[in-house]
Amino acid sequence: MKIIVIGYGRVGSQVIRKIDTGAHQVVVVDKKRSAIESAEPPRGVRFLYGNAIDEDLLREAGAESADAMLALTRDENTNLMIAQIARVIFNIPRVMAVVYDPDRESYFHEAGIETLAITVAGADLLTARLTGSAAQPGATFGALSPIPVTSARVAARPLEAHDGSFYVLVVGGGLVGYYLARALLKSGHEVTIIERNPATYNIISQQVDCPVVLGEGSAAAVLEHAGAARADLLCAVTNHDDDNLISCQMAKYRFGVPKTIARVKNPKNEAVMRRLGVDTTVSATAAMFNVIRDLVPQTPVVLLGNLASCAAGIMEFRVTSRSKLAGKKAKSIALPPACKILGIVRGGEALTSIDSTVLQSGDTVLGFVPQAQEAAVRAILSKS
Repeated sequence: MKIIVIGYGRVGSQVIRKIDTGAHQVVVVDKKRSAIESAEPPRGVRFLYGNAIDEDLLREAGAESADAMLALTRDENTNLMIAQIARVIFNIPRVMAVVYDPDRESYFHEAGIETLAITVAGADLLTARLTGSAAQPGATFGALSPIPVTSARVAARPLEAHDGSFYVLVVGGGLVGYYLARALLKSGHEVTIIERNPATYNIISQQVDCPVVLGEGSAAAVLEHAGAARADLLCAVTNHDDDNLISCQMAKYRFGVPKTIARVKNPKNEAVMRRLGVDTTVSATAAMFNVIRDLVPQTPVVLLGNLASCAAGIMEFRVTSRSKLAGKKAKSIALPPACKILGIVRGGEALTSIDSTVLQSGDTVLGFVPQAQEAAVRAILSKS
């Protein structure tokens, strides 16, 4: 089998040593180089350094042809995000993830992810489950950690309170969460903030006139405590993409929250998170980059906007005298599947016979482009 192991900590290193690396092709991914260098790794194992929630890094590790992936980092949400990318994006047949909150297990089992809560002694059991061999004596599951919840339970919202305002859960009490909560309260909405850092919790609970819950915003017990069952919207705005993803998923699928919004630090994670069920993603990095890119005169391709109803956008391409597309018929442009030219504007007028139109310098081409195909379309249209 081709096996990818994420995390070379206590559990991951023990699992690697129990796998027959002569019979199986093994790749290990870890964020810390020191984790690999601290001990002599087994022969025949390939090591990569980096954050495995990066789709490109997983592709470099061979995820497109992998038979199994084990997400064994110390961070539960990281494991769950990686596991979902493995299943949904790369269709890896066998995916295992270490988790600690039993309330999450049913949803992720339905997604085809095997969830395990194990100690180092449980490495035997995990390896046996992966390879189908018998587990050695003494292999046990570790105890599940309770989810701490602090502050009074948020009261139910009176029926007569539904006056057009929303009940919004804000996960993350940092600067983004603080200013977002203040803006929402000023607009007449009801807000509860969830913050897991005690120091930040102590500060924000004194500065914002709304309930603040101390706890992990992706934990079912904490979300229930905060009144997620009656929330209209959850905004996950922590500094970690994996935490924001799992918070949105738990809110939507465990409590039926109608709308979820996630802050995304790495723009490459936006498409992944939308595919995994987040309704709306917001990336300040991507927004700034798009503004700068579209201001450059030499850039002929501009994204006019994304469509809220689907994961797609409207893209504008300006034909220049340097473009290889000038002098060619519009129908000859080989765009990726699901992309479509919607119209051509020449001299301020819209041309109706799109397919038979020969493109000229100065033409503007409008196209419908799925977000996953944006980079490919830019590469095709920008050739000069």
